[in-house]
Amino acid sequence: MKLPWQTSVSKPSNESSGSIFIDDMDAAKKVEDLLIKKRSIDKQIDTIQSACNHKNKVMRMIHIGSMHEVRWVCEDCSKVLGWPTATESDRFLGKKS
Repeated sequence: MKLPWQTSVSKPSNESSGSIFIDDMDAAKKVEDLLIKKRSIDKQIDTIQSACNHKNKVMRMIHIGSMHEVRWVCEDCSKVLGWPTATESDRFLGKKS
């Protein structure tokens, strides 16, 4: 059956090699390299946050999944420290009790 339109899953290349298609192996390698860098950065952040004494904690809205929540966060290292009480949260959000 011949369709009246054409579809393509190929992507134009940004490479100047003359090829108009991205090699899937190149894309997979780039993704793997980025994931390795991400893991390294995550380890560095964890090391810094573990060494921090969390003296300066503040309440902030943080993104969790598809929602935002009020949490205590270290102002120095950005580590999420815990949940505020209902009263603290209401005060932060400007709710009247």
